Amino acid sequence: MADPITNPVDLTLQSQSSVSSSVTDENERKSNKEITNEMATNFFKFLNFSVAKEENKFNDSVEMMLTKLDEFFSLVDMIRSDTSLCLTTTLPQIQDKCAQMEAIFDKIDKLEEFVGIVRECVALTEEKVAKAETDLGTVGGLVKKLTSLVSMKKTPVLASSKPKRPDFIPPKIYSTQDFFSHSQDDVPTAAAADFSAESTLDPS
Repeated sequence: MADPITNPVDLTLQSQSSVSSSVTDENERKSNKEITNEMATNFFKFLNFSVAKEENKFNDSVEMMLTKLDEFFSLVDMIRSDTSLCLTTTLPQIQDKCAQMEAIFDKIDKLEEFVGIVRECVALTEEKVAKAETDLGTVGGLVKKLTSLVSMKKTPVLASSKPKRPDFIPPKIYSTQDFFSHSQDDVPTAAAADFSAESTLDPS
């Protein structure tokens, strides 16, 4: 058969009664002298409570907190001074450097444009050279023709119509003066003058 349900209040009363009975039994086992000595010891500890020691502990805690607060305020002042220095000195310097770099960036862009134009001129010149080699023949064929002309016997020259060579159209060469500014005092050297003169000659 199942046990009846026990009331929690009854359990609490039973536990309290058991505790009180155990304390009573323990006190009964102790003599009056032992109980008196224990009470006197506890009362002595209570009367010897040192307020000065507790006050010193409290003061030490307050001092430590004040020290931490001072360190925190010094850190805040340092951050504030660094921020003011950054806003008043460093930031304007950075802005000036950025403005100076804009001119350098423009020069870099112009230099890249100049390099692209030079690349196109070189490619066009190579194309013209390859076409000229195709139209006029290679150097080996020219030498072979010259040796054959020297070794062959004199024969009456027959009038023959020479094929008309195509007109040479020089490629458009870039001018550095369009990209680099020169002062009026600068005088072009002889080598530069010869180069400019040779570039205008007709290679045909």
